[in-house]
This record gives sequence, structure tokens and C-alpha cells, in this order.
Amino acid sequence: MDRAPMTAETIRADVAEILDRSVSDIGVDDNLLALGLDSIRMMTLSARWRENGVEISYVDLAKEPTVRNWSELLGAPAAH
Repeated sequence: MDRAPMTAETIRADVAEILDRSVSDIGVDDNLLALGLDSIRMMTLSARWRENGVEISYVDLAKEPTVRNWSELLGAPAAH
């Protein structure tokens, strides 16, 4: 199954899906832990992305859990 390249918007969409929230609820600078993203869900995201060829570790995600930071880590086009 092909996956679209990672962008800030795909990161937001994946986070929204795993939190069962609207994409509009996820700001690029929001602390994702404060929005309810716990360690299990963060590990699920990193595993999902690795399965799709995106190299990222849970530890890297946990350091600064924002869409903007994750976009930078993943080399995704800048979040606005």
C-alpha cells in the first residue's frame, strides 16, 4: 500500500485520527501530550510510520511533541 509523503498535514491527520479528534483541533505548535497523546499512542504512531518507510523513534517523538517539531524531524514540508 503506497502512502503519501509525510507533510505537516499528514502528521496532523494521523494524530487527529489516533486521538479521535478533528484535524482542526490539532495546532502545529500544540503540545500533543496536553491534547491527550499518551506514550502508547505515540509508540503506535511511530510504529505505523516505520511500517510505511518513515524512520522515526518513539524517543525522538517524545522529546518535543508538536506537529512542527515532528515535521522538522521527518523532513516534512514546513508547518504553517
